[in-house]
Amino acid sequence: MSGGTEEQLRSALAGLADTVHDAPDAYQRAQRQWRRRDMKRRAITVAIVLAVVVIACGIGIWALSGASPGQHVIFNGNGDGGGAEGDTSVYPPGAP
Repeated sequence: MSGGTEEQLRSALAGLADTVHDAPDAYQRAQRQWRRRDMKRRAITVAIVLAVVVIACGIGIWALSGASPGQHVIFNGNGDGGGAEGDTSVYPPGAP
């Protein structure tokens, strides 16, 4: 750029800058808006995480409530250390 073009650009930008008048509390307003958006973002994140946990727990409880005791035998007494020989209970040894 030539010296004349730089000077014209500088004077044009200086003239434009002279017409801008900011409010005395502009920074405080911008900071309040930023904090409000940050709190909203955090609240939404917490709500989403809470919803995911509740849904996961609900699915787990639903899946477990549909299971029948006869279907899922833990200790069937088949000689693999899962209870006394011939014991067909679904409770671990020593349970009341």
